[in-house]
Amino acid sequence: MRTILSSVGAAAFMLSAVNTYAVDLPAGAKKVTMEEFKAFADGKHVKVEIVDLDKPVTADLVWNWKKGTITGKADVGGKTIDVKTKLTFKGDKACSNGKGEKPSCHSIYIDGDKFYEVRDDMKVHAVSTVG
Repeated sequence: MRTILSSVGAAAFMLSAVNTYAVDLPAGAKKVTMEEFKAFADGKHVKVEIVDLDKPVTADLVWNWKKGTITGKADVGGKTIDVKTKLTFKGDKACSNGKGEKPSCHSIYIDGDKFYEVRDDMKVHAVSTVG
């Protein structure tokens, strides 16, 4: 469980978990390039809600392209943890992984002040609000 908690941004490998927090991708959300995503979120505080796990996970994070990190604090089922994951890119996807973990990559869609991390099966992994 510690590995999962250390990489809140990379928790997509738990796809088999019961999904009680499903969120639909808004019809108006636009798939963006990583350059567009960087302009939108780099260095800004982001409120994150991971929606494809079996318990509520929320976080206050900062995505930092220069340092190649996602850092902050997360609440996982009522327990606060520190988050520090590696930020990388694979084609048109943003990837994150904790120490010793395989990267978890998602396409990014933006709608207003929110961005959506979307899995290959088009299910939303996380909803984040910038600002």
